[in-house]
Amino acid sequence: MNAVQLTHGKPYCYAKLAKASAPRERLTVSQWADRHRWLSSKQSGERGRWKTARNPMLREIMDCFSAFSSVRDLTVMKSSQVGVTEAIVNALGYTIDRDPSPVMVFMPTIESRDTWKIQKLNPLLTETDQIRSILGGLRARDSANRQDAIDFPGGILFLSGGNSPNSYAQKSARRVIMDDLDRFAEEIGDEGDPVRLGAGRLKAFSRTLLAKISTPTIKGASLIEREWEASDQRRYHVPCPACQTSQVLTWSNVRWDQTLTRAWYECADCGHQIQEHHKPKMLERGQWIAEHPHIKRRGYHISAIYAPIGLGPTWLELAQEWVDAQGEPGLLKVFINTHLGEVWEDQTTALKPAELANRAADYEARTIPVGCLAITYGIDTQDEWLAVKMLGWGADHLWILDYHEIHGDTTRQEVWDDLEAYLHAWPINAFGKTIRPRGALIDSRGHRSEQVRQFVSRTTLRIPVFYGQGATNRMNRPIAANASSIDKNSRGRVVRGGFGVWNVGTEYCKDFILGRLASDAKHAQADRYIQFPQGLTDDYYNGILSEVKDPKKNRYVQKRGAKWKRNEPLDTFVYAWAVGHHREINLGRTRTGKIDPNYWTRLEAILEPDGEVVHVPAGQAPQPEPYQPVSPQPAQQQQEPPRDPFAPISFARD
Repeated sequence: MNAVQLTHGKPYCYAKLAKASAPRERLTVSQWADRHRWLSSKQSGERGRWKTARNPMLREIMDCFSAFSSVRDLTVMKSSQVGVTEAIVNALGYTIDRDPSPVMVFMPTIESRDTWKIQKLNPLLTETDQIRSILGGLRARDSANRQDAIDFPGGILFLSGGNSPNSYAQKSARRVIMDDLDRFAEEIGDEGDPVRLGAGRLKAFSRTLLAKISTPTIKGASLIEREWEASDQRRYHVPCPACQTSQVLTWSNVRWDQTLTRAWYECADCGHQIQEHHKPKMLERGQWIAEHPHIKRRGYHISAIYAPIGLGPTWLELAQEWVDAQGEPGLLKVFINTHLGEVWEDQTTALKPAELANRAADYEARTIPVGCLAITYGIDTQDEWLAVKMLGWGADHLWILDYHEIHGDTTRQEVWDDLEAYLHAWPINAFGKTIRPRGALIDSRGHRSEQVRQFVSRTTLRIPVFYGQGATNRMNRPIAANASSIDKNSRGRVVRGGFGVWNVGTEYCKDFILGRLASDAKHAQADRYIQFPQGLTDDYYNGILSEVKDPKKNRYVQKRGAKWKRNEPLDTFVYAWAVGHHREINLGRTRTGKIDPNYWTRLEAILEPDGEVVHVPAGQAPQPEPYQPVSPQPAQQQQEPPRDPFAPISFARD
């Protein structure tokens, strides 16, 4: 057979035809990446061909995106810089080449999307030959290469910022990837939960995949934690090089010497000192094992303890950061979130609503337990209701005396008339003494500011009611700072009789309240500082615990989930406690603000005289006349109870 026959004869034609008609090779994402993906120096510290063997934990995660994968819901809760973002880029390259279809990638904001596209996605499009050939040498100015979309044969890649409702509208995809999920807004405009909105983009397709990826943040406020807890919770098990026991690597088993010159991992089974150089072989032989294999939703957890040598921090570097973070909650949170891939939880975030409900003491709402010697109110305003907290004060306790909601359109006067009637329904204690409330603080920010101002200006009010707002920008805000924005005339002079907005140090107040609730868990019922009455609802206890502190931001943030939406029980507690520190009230203090060691003793002698208990059973106050929501009578037609000597002299509302 001559050269012509070899080149143009039947064998040659048959070979070409067989190759063209042969089924396309079945590849997983990891196999495709090993064969085609090229890493740029823009995106990786190791430029060159991608090697899944360098980080074998990523193999199974990547393969969830393969064309023949049965995975429909994927969650990855991870530490930072462990290669998951590059694994997602591999999955996008695979989709463009092997499984073309519409894909959506959501980042928290438009700005973060643009940064991700420049550093992570563009190198795939321009430096991986297989993708560059498909896109025809896509350039930055090409119409198919926009910031919000990449057009390719058989599909399109939408790139969106997850903070905009428009990003979710009028787009459909077979795969939706939500990266850095915990930085997404809790609610997307008026549309709702971002994960549900992302899942809604999949409805037009079958065999879909919703992928959620993020470093976690705070327990209760973390979206990725919520998704992880609903998954089968897979962790990477690696064998000990000595005893071969398969185990999950945990921070509690990382050890280091006192001089921080060496660190090692102690086997949980045999105690063998595993050195860093053992890690590659351990990772190669590792496997993902689901804690809840019956659940179909896939979930993976990765921490920096597993980081391959050269691709993440060493155990010694982690140990140094851990030691440096001791005593610094902000640094500890960063370590736990970004290195361990776990949610931050302190003693306050560990509180549970059911546990608080079990602390309810043996008294009913709107009764005055023995030892309760003063009352304040905290009021929160909403469009359709007012929430009111009645707080009792004593030498050793705070009592929740009542939590009441007045429903109705808060632009209408009758709702505010009902509030005035409620504030004037003064209770009687166990000794037959009327307890005259010391004052109230009402929130003016966000809802019905003008109606609040009109209410606190009423001349019929028989207790001081202060116009206030939460000052959340500083942790060191005073509990109840002097009023700001004092009324001034056109010449800039203070208006006599005018009033200002009292700024409440809400972060400090929440620290105190939630800290006390946490410490009360260690005490017997009678010794707990904060006491709850019988009959409060689950919604109330959920509301008390609706926020958690973010030590990095140094402020409180709302927990995720429907049951935490109503935070009025916490806000009204803050206002009721803060007003007790107002300079016109100063409960437990002298008029100059100094602690008065005899304050409660003197007040007890007036309101709880020895031998004058007028009720049975002991420890329970008689029920006062029930509060009726009716418009109050003018103050001069109501009989004033005897004034106690500790009441504030001035009723000024500033």
